[in-house]
Amino acid sequence: MTVNPLPRRPPPASDELLSSWIGRLARANHCSVEELCGYLGLGQGRVPEHINDLGQVGWARLCSAVQLTRREIAAMTLPDTTHLGVQYVSSDDFQSCASCAGQTPGLILRHWRFAWSLRCENCGQALVAKHPGDGISDRLRVRATRGAATMKAAVQANDLQRIRRFSLTLSVLKVLGLAYAAPLTSRSQMERFTALGAVDVCDTRPLLGAAILLHGNDKALRELRRVFPQHRGLIDRVHRLSLELDGRLPRKPLHQCNPVNQPDKVMSRPSRKMVSSEALNAARQAVSELGSNADRQALLVRADAIWKRQSCVRR
Repeated sequence: MTVNPLPRRPPPASDELLSSWIGRLARANHCSVEELCGYLGLGQGRVPEHINDLGQVGWARLCSAVQLTRREIAAMTLPDTTHLGVQYVSSDDFQSCASCAGQTPGLILRHWRFAWSLRCENCGQALVAKHPGDGISDRLRVRATRGAATMKAAVQANDLQRIRRFSLTLSVLKVLGLAYAAPLTSRSQMERFTALGAVDVCDTRPLLGAAILLHGNDKALRELRRVFPQHRGLIDRVHRLSLELDGRLPRKPLHQCNPVNQPDKVMSRPSRKMVSSEALNAARQAVSELGSNADRQALLVRADAIWKRQSCVRR
C-alpha cells in the first residue's frame, strides 16, 4: 500500500538516527510522533531505532511517505548487538554534541550512541556525557581513548575472541564493585572512561592489570572464583602474580630516608600489611604515569622511586 508523501520532509542529517529524523518530521508537519508513526505504518509503540525493529514495517508505505529507499532508511538505524557479550550501543542518549544539537534542535546522530565515540564525527567537538566526570586524570583519558579505538577495531573486524576478552574484563570490574551494568555506555563519564581504560589494559597487559586489582583483596578473589568457575586456573595464575608484586619492588633501608640535617632516630619496623599497601600504591602510580605498555623494568624502577619518596615523606 502506498500513501501520499509528507508535505514537509526536512532531509536527514549525516548519520542521523531514524528516531531523531522521525521526531523532526513530526514537528515539521505539525503532528505528534505517535500520529506520524501511525501514518507511516510503524505502530504506536516506540519509534524504531535498531535494524531489528523494522521487521514488521510496510516498506512500500514507509518509503512512499518519506521519499527514501529501504536501504537509506535501514542505514539510519543502530546495529543488532544481541549476539555479542559486550553492550557497545547505548539504549538512550547518554552523550551528545552541544554544537550540533544546538544548531538542530532534537538532533541525535547514530555514532553518539556508540561506546567508542568520544568526539562528534560531524563537527569534531568532544561529546558531552549526561553526567560529566570531575577529576578524570589525563592518563585515564589517554587509556580511555586507546580502549575506545581498540573496541571499535574489534567490533568492525568481528573479532569475537577479543570481544569475549573485553566482556570478561568488564564482568571482573562488576564483581569487584568498580562498575555497574553496561559500563561502556554509562551516563557517568568516570565509570565509562574506567571501563574503556580497562579494555585498553586487558588488550595489552591483561595479567598485570588484573593482578593489581586483586592484590590484597581476598574477598574479590573468592567472588571471582565463584562467578567464573570455568576460569579458575587463570584466576589462580593472576592471584600468584599479584602476590609477587611486593617482591618485585627493591627495598631500601628506611634509615637512609632520614633528613641529612637531623639526627638518626630509631624507627619501628612497619608491618608487612602496611608495606604491602604502600608498595601496591606505588605500583599503581607507576603504571598510571608510564602506561600499561611500559617496559616491566621501567615500571619497577619508577615504582621503587615512588615508594622511597613516599616513605621519606611519611618519616
